[in-house]
Amino acid sequence: MAHIRTWYLKVLLCVGTFLLFILVWCHVTQLLGEPKGGLGLDLSPLFSGDLVQPSCPEGLVLLILVTSHPAHTEQRKIIRKTWGAQSEMAAYPWQAVFLIGRTLDLELDWHLHKEHVANSDLLMGNYLDTYRNLTLKVMHGLKWAVDRCHPRYILKTDDDCFVNTDRLPTFLARTNRIRQGLYVGSTFSREKRVVIRDPSSKWYVSKQNYDPDTYPPYASGIGYILSLDVAHTVLATAQTTPSIPMEDAYVGILADRAGVKLLSSTRFAKHNLKWSICNYRYLMVIHRVSPAEQELAQGNVQLANTDCTMNKEVKHW
Repeated sequence: MAHIRTWYLKVLLCVGTFLLFILVWCHVTQLLGEPKGGLGLDLSPLFSGDLVQPSCPEGLVLLILVTSHPAHTEQRKIIRKTWGAQSEMAAYPWQAVFLIGRTLDLELDWHLHKEHVANSDLLMGNYLDTYRNLTLKVMHGLKWAVDRCHPRYILKTDDDCFVNTDRLPTFLARTNRIRQGLYVGSTFSREKRVVIRDPSSKWYVSKQNYDPDTYPPYASGIGYILSLDVAHTVLATAQTTPSIPMEDAYVGILADRAGVKLLSSTRFAKHNLKWSICNYRYLMVIHRVSPAEQELAQGNVQLANTDCTMNKEVKHW
């Protein structure tokens, strides 16, 4: 009889645990799920993550927000060793922070906590880390940057991109003449700005969320720069603008509604081609760079400093 009672209690415990997991999952999915149409984004619920927020030094010229999947440990590790490693003697201070969302993988969550203790550069938002929640990830990062860091400029990029931090902060501080109203990146042609209406596509956007069939001009999510005033404007406009899962298109929509003009620049490369060494005196962001290629790209930046001094440097966007 005691054996039966013990077995019965074990079954109840297992069933209870399973039901609790389902309830938690449903609750998290309901609160933190995909962006929905409506009155716009309420960003306040995104700030209840369980990691201590990174600190920001005063006087940052540039804050780099890097979207990263929780499981992309290797990508973050190599970025910290290459373009994310700032010299203590940098003339124009900058900082890189990785944006991640919540995971229901307990072991991965434990590793993320260890990683943050070691590096203090993870900004965890209170949303499930899925592709369709990328807008929440970026808007959370922008809100944190504006409220806590106050950098002159913000670069949003991805963890499969190379950022030329050897040149970009200096370019922004000394060469760039657009101190306010700056929204710059690699743009798309009108044909590539058609809204996807196929529900099976990961880029699907319903008519309810966005009625026009074409997005306004916007910069590719591989990398775009906002001056601090534009970041403020974008966040304010988001409060009254229904969100869509396409974060780069959403930022373009917000900028367009706020009257912020997009500046197109070839310094942001959507593809990782066989660039010459001297191209690294011009390019600021390169997409589709594997962890192994990050070290090669960083080496090319250093070579460009010595091998391309006879080349005239381009001083415009």
